[in-house]
Amino acid sequence: MRQWIDLYSKDLEDGLTFQLFNNDSGYTIIQADYRLDNESFYFLINYLKYPESIEYTIDVEGFTIGKDDNQLKDKALLVYISPSDEEYDHVLVTTSENENFKVDFGGKITETSEAKIYRLPNNLTYEAIETIVIDKRMNIEKVSEERTDILAKRFIIIAAIIISAYVLAFLIYNQSDNFMKANYTIAFAVWGWLVFDYKILQVDRLYLGSVALALMIFIYGYVLDHEFSDGNKADLVSIGTTMPIFFLLLQRPLRFAFKGIMGREPVVEKPVPSFADFVYFFILWMSPC
Repeated sequence: MRQWIDLYSKDLEDGLTFQLFNNDSGYTIIQADYRLDNESFYFLINYLKYPESIEYTIDVEGFTIGKDDNQLKDKALLVYISPSDEEYDHVLVTTSENENFKVDFGGKITETSEAKIYRLPNNLTYEAIETIVIDKRMNIEKVSEERTDILAKRFIIIAAIIISAYVLAFLIYNQSDNFMKANYTIAFAVWGWLVFDYKILQVDRLYLGSVALALMIFIYGYVLDHEFSDGNKADLVSIGTTMPIFFLLLQRPLRFAFKGIMGREPVVEKPVPSFADFVYFFILWMSPC
């Protein structure tokens, strides 16, 4: 619950209250603030089912009222994730009239073949265990500081590993036919790291550090390209060492465009919250082409 709040605190209304309860059957019950909008409620249900860095198997159901101006408006809703779900980017909804819909995170609502029957929650004998109140100022400052420290440490470690890999490749393979291949492999690995460790690039100073590292790799590749006579292998290294800096020059404006349109940071890890995140990731993934 706290992970979800930390991730979405920028989008949540200040002062929202979430109360946590346990009941005799071992279930945890979360009473969300009535002011929570439907979209955020759907995201919450999905995140509780598929949290980041937590592995468990649970069933999650939510009960709310349709507030948006669509076919769900003013209807009592049972929100859940199908046990056979393989898409990870939507929730299923059953209305009090036993209508069944799929709501994806792009806002599209379609009828579904699921035949779940609406019901009210049962066994509501519970004991309060915690109350969480959204304090946007404290949440943002706390999350930002802790997150930046963790990302900075990770960046330093990975950057040191990359530089060490290039040094070792030079010492071990500089007289070998595998020298150029080794340098290309390291550059390709750097590109993959930048694609998937996307949160590092959300911190300005770490983005600039990544650019500096990518420029070093690019310059090194340029030197190798002009020092070695084997045209095919030199071209391979030149392409590989260009990939990180080209990716970073593309990622920055693309990220800002995404934030301007969607009002949030893009997410590239599974499950992606929306089709827009998938398009963002696909463009970056295809950038070497």
